[in-house]
Formats: sequence, structure tokens, C-alpha cells
Amino acid sequence: MSSYIKSEFYRLLRNKWTYLFVMICSLLMISSNIVLAAVNYAEINFSYATTRFSLANLYSSLSMVFILCIMVASMVFGNEHSNHTMKNSVSYGISRSTIYFGKLIVEITYALVSFVIITGLHTISAYVLLENSGPGEVELLLRNCFVCLPLLLFALATTNCFLFIIEATGGGIAAITGLLIALPLVSNLLGMKFRFFYNLSRVLPWNMINEIGVDSDTRSLLLYWEGAAGYRNYWLIGILQMIIVSLIGYIIFQKKEIK
Repeated sequence: MSSYIKSEFYRLLRNKWTYLFVMICSLLMISSNIVLAAVNYAEINFSYATTRFSLANLYSSLSMVFILCIMVASMVFGNEHSNHTMKNSVSYGISRSTIYFGKLIVEITYALVSFVIITGLHTISAYVLLENSGPGEVELLLRNCFVCLPLLLFALATTNCFLFIIEATGGGIAAITGLLIALPLVSNLLGMKFRFFYNLSRVLPWNMINEIGVDSDTRSLLLYWEGAAGYRNYWLIGILQMIIVSLIGYIIFQKKEIK
């Protein structure tokens, strides 16, 4: 598997979009801090040019990162079906488990590295350009990222799963979007009437991310479950669902004819 992963990283590093994605996202995040600093310079009583406001915008938008995971996994997966490169890999004797889980490992690695770079540049620019609200804001950002990490990994695993088992890119993206976003939204609506869907909606990653709040007084996270149980349950639910969707995708891929 190590040789396959190395070849995937080699292919990824030769793709211009690998760098453009990180560059574009970083510039957008930094530009938001520049705008806050510029408005603060022009307006005397502008109260939002602080690291607290800037970092809060970041960790309150982790649902957008959830969506970006679909883009990241799709970019790393490439046009394997249309270019018939997957068929060539299998014909060369590379096992399907190596291809499936090797892709997933590369997707997770690239996503984590990209997220660290983008978040790091945003945080640095915030502390350089804006009023310092104290180191506690960075700690709060890290806690948010930590609790959401398994849910973001689930999004990567789900995208990887459907891209392997559905050849048409459009159909794959539709299925991914349906499971990751449409199902939680529908469950929220049905949960107002039916207890089953209410309980289901509470353990769907999209809803779990969007339900995270911050106590303005104690600067602590507000989760479905209080205290350490909240962190534990977020990780257990996220990792369990990631494992389930990965195994389902792998089992179907094992039986699937590669064209």
C-alpha cells in the first residue's frame, strides 16, 4: 500500500489545483481580516475588528468546511472512472483494498494539511491586523476543530465511498449531497412530527456541526451532550459512521465490475 500511496501523493503534488485550492481559500480568509482592519481604520466606533470576531467567524463556519470536504475528496480522487486509470491499477496487480483505502488516506492527509495551513494563515493574519482579544480565542478555535474533526472525516469517507461505487461524477455528487446534507435537513423537518426522525437528526454529522454553540460568559462549547460526554459522543458517533460508510463502500467496490 505504501507504494500506491506514494504514487498518489506524487500525482497530487503535480496537480496545480492542489496548490490553487489552498491558495484561494487562504486568500479569502486573509482578505476577510484585511476588510475588518480597513473598516476599523475608517470607522472610529467599529467594534468587530478583533481576533474574537474573526476567529468566531471561522469556527462558526465549520459546516462550510464540511461541504469543502466533498470538493477535496473529489479533487484527490480525480477522473479515475472516465480516464480508466482504476482499471489499469487493478490490471497491474494492485488490490482493490489498497486502491480504496489508499485513496482515503491520501484524501484525509491532504485535507488535514490544507486545513492547518488555511486556518493557521487566517489566525496569524487576525492577530497581526486586528485587536488581540487574548489567547483564549485560539483555544476555543482548537476545541471546535477537535470536536468537529471526526465529522469532517466522515464527510471525506462518504465522498470517497460514493465516488468509488458510482461511475457518473454527477450521480456520485448528488448521492453524496443527499446523504450528507439533504437527509439531515429532511430529518429535521420530519423530526418535528415523528420521534424516530428527531432522534436520527441528532446523530447526523451535518446537524451535529451546526448545533455547536459557544457560551459567551464561560467561553465553553455548547454541544448536544454536556461536559466530557459531549466530546466523547461526537467522536464516537463520527468515527463509527465513518467506519460504517467506508466498509459499505469497500464491500460494494469489491464486487463491482471496473470498466
